[in-house]
Amino acid sequence: METLNPIAAEALKETKVRDTAAKAGGQPTAADISQLTFAKLRDLRVHAQELRNRFARLLNRGSSLE
Repeated sequence: METLNPIAAEALKETKVRDTAAKAGGQPTAADISQLTFAKLRDLRVHAQELRNRFARLLNRGSSLE
């Protein structure tokens, strides 16, 4: 069962706002790039944790402990 990640949804909104500003002709600032990089890293960490949890559930499904 997939759940909506509110952090990822918030980062997506921020990215869209920055993309709109970038299309207006302005170069992204160092702060913009830093925020985007941080958001992407956070998303990757969340996704990696979700994969670890899914893998652990698959392993536990076959265990005799359940």
